[in-house]
Amino acid sequence: MDDQLEISETNKEKNQIIVNRKYKFNLWYITNNTKIFQCTKYKTVKKCKSYIILNDNNKVIKYKNKHTHPGKEYDASVSIVKHKMKNEIRKTSIPFDINPKHI
Repeated sequence: MDDQLEISETNKEKNQIIVNRKYKFNLWYITNNTKIFQCTKYKTVKKCKSYIILNDNNKVIKYKNKHTHPGKEYDASVSIVKHKMKNEIRKTSIPFDINPKHI
């Protein structure tokens, strides 16, 4: 797989994968030793069927790259930046009255 994967999180602090800074995948469900992520556009009119399966070590087992929509680089980049900001706020020792969930 030559695609670039980045781990992020949703506004509800759930795991999210961003592929090539264009496509977002949310955690769909977890089985005994795999995590299945589904494209965020699966509920839209185009009914995207793309998904990613990871093993326990977060290695890609399968990536079905059959998107039925164009990628949204801006939306994916915003998600990445928000995730990095939240992580920095959580790590800081300076007590801000900022709840990272509301960023």
